[in-house]
Parts: sequence; structure tokens; C-alpha cells
Amino acid sequence: MTASERVLSNTGITCKSNNDYSLQLTRWFLMPIGIWPRTTTTTRMARLSSHAHILTCSSLIAIIAVPCLLYVSLEEKDVQVKISIFGPLSHWFMGMINYWLLVAHGDDIQECVRHMEADWRLVQKIEDQEVMLRHARIGRFVSGFCAVFMQSGTFLFSIAKSLTTTIVVVGNETVSMHPMTCPIYNKFIDVRFSPANEIMIVVQLLSCFVVNSVTVGACSLDAVFAMHACGQLNMLFSWLNGLVVDRNEGGSADQRLALIVEHHLRVLRYRFSIEFGRSRNSIR
Repeated sequence: MTASERVLSNTGITCKSNNDYSLQLTRWFLMPIGIWPRTTTTTRMARLSSHAHILTCSSLIAIIAVPCLLYVSLEEKDVQVKISIFGPLSHWFMGMINYWLLVAHGDDIQECVRHMEADWRLVQKIEDQEVMLRHARIGRFVSGFCAVFMQSGTFLFSIAKSLTTTIVVVGNETVSMHPMTCPIYNKFIDVRFSPANEIMIVVQLLSCFVVNSVTVGACSLDAVFAMHACGQLNMLFSWLNGLVVDRNEGGSADQRLALIVEHHLRVLRYRFSIEFGRSRNSIR
């Protein structure tokens, strides 16, 4: 038996574990914010829980972004302060837009995930599995890097700022408070006084985690899907090499070439699904 003829044992178990491995980090990022696609076997309770996650996360983003916009528009007069707030505020609003785009394209995400599962089930040879796993590891690395970069940057900045104190004058009284990355419009909630200040600090940190998770989840999906497509194309390349080099492979050359063409079309459909989802996002 040649090296190219080595086949996998327990293929069903292996493909499931490999697919779970490639999507594991992405699933961890998207499940807490209710974006991970539901399957046909998902229970009614799980569906309700997902809807509750979406409502909660949307509320957490809005309860920080909207009052901050009101603060910049109606309360703050200093132009330099407005400019300094614009960065965090735009981060929150972009997070809100991206979140609802992910929610709206849940079916597209589910289709790509199902396609990946089917691709792993089609893997029969150890060499093909190694090619796929090598690209899956790259996708996981990019996903992990995005998570560390976003959470250690934005989230830790919000924590560091909330641990400091500043003095504000309210009437004839001086008050010590913890500043917020996104200040809140005082007529909405007066965060200059305790315990409103501490409560909104906690809410802002939770909101920051959600916004960061949206960005991390979107980057993770792109990385994992793109690397999966690269793995499939590299696998096809090895098949073409085998068609020319390995004469001991079973089946006629025409049959093997037809299989390669068929799988290539399958990869192109998968890439089209990814690109089509991106193009619809940009149009919207």
C-alpha cells in the first residue's frame, strides 16, 4: 500500500472532531452573543435562549452608545473632548451595525458551517486530513490573535480608565467619580453620583465585551472560512499531483479527474457563499 492510499479509520468520529476543532474558537466567541447558527435539532428552549441573548446584547450596546451620542451632541461643549470621545463612540456604533449584520446573515453563516461539516466528512485520506488540519490551525491562530488583541486592547483600556477617579463640580459641591470611556448624558442617567456611577461602569464593561466579541467573531469567521477554502484548494492541488505522479492509485484517470473537477466546483460554490455574504454586507 502506498502512502497516498492510507485511509482514515472511524471516519465519522474523526471528521466530527476535526470540524469541531476548526470551529471551536469561533463557536466560543459567537455563542455568548447569540450569533452561533442554530441547527434543525435545536430545542425550542435553546432558540428562546438565543433570542434572549440577542435582545440582551443589543440592549447592552444601545444603553451605552445612544446616551453617549446625546452627551456629545447636547451636553459637552469642548471640541477637544468631543473629538476624544468620538473614537470609543464610533467603536460602539460600528459594533452595533456589525452585530445586526451578523444576526441578519445567520442563515449564510449556517450554510458555510454546514458546508465545512460536509467537507470534513468527504476527507478519506490521512494526507488530505493533514492538509486540512494545517490550515485549520492557521485559522484558529488568527482567531485567537484577534481575540487577544481586541480584548487586551479595548477592554483593558476601559477597565484602566474606570479605575481612575476624577473630581467634578455639581452646584456648590465637589464629587469624586470614576470616568467612563463613553460618557453618559446626565439627563438620561446622572453617573456623577454613586451608585449610578458604579452600576454604569459595570454595564459599560459588559457592553465593551459584547462589542469586542462582535468584532472578534466576525474576524474569526472570515479567518476560519478563508483558511478552510485554502485547505480545500491545497488538497485539490495534491490530488492533481497524484493524478500525474502516482500511477498506483485505484480507478481510471478519467474518473479521478472527474472527481477533482467536481470537488473544485464544490470549493468554488463555498467561496462564492463567503464572497456573496460579504458583498451583501457591504451593500447594506
